[in-house]
Amino acid sequence: MNIKILIAEDDTAPRLALKRIFQKWGYVVVVAKDGNEAWQLLQAERPGIAVLDWMMPCINGVELCRKIREKQDTGYTYIILLTSKVENKDIVVGLDAGADDYIVKPFNTEILRSRVNVGVRVVEYEAGLAEKNAQLQRYSDEMERLAEERSKQLIHAERMATVGLLSAGIAHEINNPTTFIAGNAQTLERFWQDVKPTFQQQISIAGADREKLEFILEAMPKILNGIHNGVKRISRIVKGLKAFCHQQEETKGACNVNDSVEQSLEFCHNALKYHVTVQKNLAGDIPEIMADSQQIEQVLINLFVNAADAIEENCEGTLTIQTQHKDNTVVISVDDTGHGIPEDKLDDIWQPFFTTKVVGKGTGLGLSTVLGIIQNHDGQIKVENKSTGGALFTITLPAILQGDKKIESEIVNSR
Repeated sequence: MNIKILIAEDDTAPRLALKRIFQKWGYVVVVAKDGNEAWQLLQAERPGIAVLDWMMPCINGVELCRKIREKQDTGYTYIILLTSKVENKDIVVGLDAGADDYIVKPFNTEILRSRVNVGVRVVEYEAGLAEKNAQLQRYSDEMERLAEERSKQLIHAERMATVGLLSAGIAHEINNPTTFIAGNAQTLERFWQDVKPTFQQQISIAGADREKLEFILEAMPKILNGIHNGVKRISRIVKGLKAFCHQQEETKGACNVNDSVEQSLEFCHNALKYHVTVQKNLAGDIPEIMADSQQIEQVLINLFVNAADAIEENCEGTLTIQTQHKDNTVVISVDDTGHGIPEDKLDDIWQPFFTTKVVGKGTGLGLSTVLGIIQNHDGQIKVENKSTGGALFTITLPAILQGDKKIESEIVNSR
């Protein structure tokens, strides 16, 4: 540690002598001719050791000791009072004012050197202690940040668990009337097949009601088909809701990403249908991946909903999803024509609780969860802003190769 020493001495001869001695010993030296100049150098130079003459113009050494100790805000300054005063009461006054040591003029060079060495040890110890305290403060701040982050995660997880339970109950309640609707639609379809010939016979003899009967004959199959399609759609939504909210241990198996894309789009239908045009370029010969299909769908749902939110600010736009087989990987690209991500925030979006959305719109947990899931599947996810506007997310996951089929079979059979 390179210690800087301040010499405050109004007498030229001892001041120059002290300067030469300290420089010979390898110290950096600054000098002052009076108390005011010494005080200014103390604040500007921050010396580790100050050798102060007791009797100086403007501010004497004892007063300067008091000022130093009253304003010791950055680092510790070891103070040695240099004086011809030898009475015990004078020594007490100097030490009580804040001096660490006391040397009587004329001084012995070897004793001075030993006293300064003591000061060096104290300054180095104080500096080390200050660094340890700073480290402890950094650790404390980091632990506080992590505790706050964990607390938010637990609160969010608790809310999501509650949402999951509510969703499961809602799904069950929706399922019951849906089953009745499906059953009654089938019954109505059978009845229609029985009465349809009667309607056809009546048309030939009907008068004013002919148009009504023709309309019924034409519209009824469409109505029945619409009911069936509606019931199927409700069933798919309920199934997806139950699968998405069902909490279970991670289960990895052979997964087709195209199926995951379709299922996720179905789940996000309401978020997309009003202002987003969906374009799909899904490779037909895509290999399977070893994955938890629910987690992959969770990733895609997050990206699709984020894209919908970004596009909504532009009123309308396009969401493009592409899958392809590249080398030994499966690549999923999700890009939108929204407002994109600020360039200085691209690295921050993966941090928990970071969000570019307005307050109340997002939790900031979506993309950090996405990153965790993809990394857990030995994959990578990257994001960039397109030159034409909007964001492009690229997910790369290892494909199940032909030689991995045996491994996949062993994993499945071991369950």
